[in-house]
Amino acid sequence: MARKFSIITTCKGRLAHLRQSLPLMLAQDGAEVIVVDYCCPDDTAAQVAAEFPAAKVVKVEGQHGFSNWRARNAGATAAGGDLLLFCDADTLLADGALDQIAHDLPTGSFGHIDREADAHLGPGAPRLARNQLRGFHVIPAAAFKRVGGYDEVLEGYAAGGDTDLERRLQMAGVKPQPLPAALIDSVIAHDNADRMRHHADPVQLSYATGLLYRSAKLALLRLRGRFELPLTTRRHLYDVAKTSARTLGAPRDTMRMMVEVDVRPVMMPRQLGYRRGTQKVSLTIEVAMEEPAELLAE
Repeated sequence: MARKFSIITTCKGRLAHLRQSLPLMLAQDGAEVIVVDYCCPDDTAAQVAAEFPAAKVVKVEGQHGFSNWRARNAGATAAGGDLLLFCDADTLLADGALDQIAHDLPTGSFGHIDREADAHLGPGAPRLARNQLRGFHVIPAAAFKRVGGYDEVLEGYAAGGDTDLERRLQMAGVKPQPLPAALIDSVIAHDNADRMRHHADPVQLSYATGLLYRSAKLALLRLRGRFELPLTTRRHLYDVAKTSARTLGAPRDTMRMMVEVDVRPVMMPRQLGYRRGTQKVSLTIEVAMEEPAELLAE
């Protein structure tokens, strides 16, 4: 049976990119293409509806800044395909990309492009400064729904929402399948100021917060045998992680957060000579850095 693809791309101030990439998405044989306008200042929804009527438009309103994860989840909710392909607005698909993916992607797997496979997009440049394809995902729709989609609690650029989702998919038994970078014709060049335009936090803070948060969350998921945590728990974890992340930097090269895993009473306190007692189990996440280097300019 032929697989049905839904290509999902998001836009916040990237209409110029979308005008180049969207025709190549629409040219993929038999694919549904969904554009998510995330409070775009360019009124992307109206522009796409007028210029590319074959695309389905989803509009997210009332949000400040940009959350690629919330935008992608909105697109996935509107998708009808059994395979979800998440592709950034700056990414130009090669001809026949979906045919190649359908051939290469085994059932029960999710597709991604390896970290080193995209090196040709900006050889020699620091990872943030060069174009990359870490957010390029092909995921079975049923598996995406089962693990709860992208974690919308994560904020800012480089917070690791793609990595977080990959880890949870693997916990759910969905195997990673590397895909060839040749699926991508090219990526539209743009600078760090353009990348960070709609993010309030500097990349150092969003990356450090995401690193702590994802480590704590993954440990809790493994302990509890789940694929996702309740929203209130995740928000609390993220707040703690962000507070801890702010401490990293001269003169401190270590950031640490503690997560309470379990609290219960001591069942027989009199055996210890007391009337009552409490036992707590906590998890500590520590990140220690060495050899300070010049930060990448934003």
